[in-house]
Amino acid sequence: MKKIKISFPLLALAVVAILFASCSKNAATHIPKESFAVMVIDGSELLKFSNPELLEDNKDVKDVLKEIEKESKKAAELMEKVMKDPDATGILLSKKSYAYAVLDKEDIIFGVVIPIDRKKLEENIDLIADEFNAPVSMFMKTKDDIKYMEPESGMIFGWNDEVLMLVVNEASDDNFGLLEKYMNLDKKESILSNKDFKEFHKNCKALNLWISSDVINQVKGADKEEIEEFEKLSGIDLAGNYSQMFLDVQKDEITYTWKLKFNESIQNLDTKKLMKNAEEIVNLFRDPIMDGLDIFGGSRYDDDEWDDEWNDEFNSDYPEMTDEEWDALLKELEETDETE
Repeated sequence: MKKIKISFPLLALAVVAILFASCSKNAATHIPKESFAVMVIDGSELLKFSNPELLEDNKDVKDVLKEIEKESKKAAELMEKVMKDPDATGILLSKKSYAYAVLDKEDIIFGVVIPIDRKKLEENIDLIADEFNAPVSMFMKTKDDIKYMEPESGMIFGWNDEVLMLVVNEASDDNFGLLEKYMNLDKKESILSNKDFKEFHKNCKALNLWISSDVINQVKGADKEEIEEFEKLSGIDLAGNYSQMFLDVQKDEITYTWKLKFNESIQNLDTKKLMKNAEEIVNLFRDPIMDGLDIFGGSRYDDDEWDDEWNDEFNSDYPEMTDEEWDALLKELEETDETE
């Protein structure tokens, strides 16, 4: 068997590379790939315009600090640190933070992901708890190295070594299970496995929003059947379309960019097929539209009922006129135009 020699410098380089990779894990890895909408806030872009001195010199801020100092000198010192360095709490606001939405059957799951410095965050929580005699530990639980709290039904937030997460799912029977699942996603299970999102993420500015029509594949039941029928009649695939929105904030200007990216079925739209099946497509959406009218105070009508009702209303407002009356009316309008 052939022996492979590994030099010390090569081994050291490999160790450094592994450490660097482990320390630079993208927080977006904790966003599930089923997400149909993701908001990204790049704190480093927004913090370029922060002015700590402006806060420190503000009279109201000074008054607040004095009041806090009366209760706790350490808490006031922490506040002063935060004004100079937003990451001082252990919540890394200078990094990218995320909010996302997932369709789960008929329910929508909302989530927030923020990178943290766990050691610093927990030290500050303990400091505040001790200084103000707040029984934080009574509400916090620890499981599998995750600290978490469930303030109300359907809501949970917690953190591990990398991120602080909030998950809201009113239909969930296992809030912690969902939180733990999202905290331990593989890259292939995360939104980073989506090619379009990866491109979007690479181009993010200060405020950004990504929306995917792939959510259509997650719809179930009768709605799913109507979607499939529409796709069959129109030749349009509703999935595989994306919207990318970017807000770039600079000192001299703010730039908003919006990209709509369509799949091949829309790019190569078969207009003949669309026109041929237009009536069936309209009928497919007739009931949902009429249901919407019912909700907003409208009424349902068949075509004949609608025409009869419209004609009755028109005739009541505009009674039938003879040819002589029409001629007289037109002549009067002409004379009015000439005098003007």
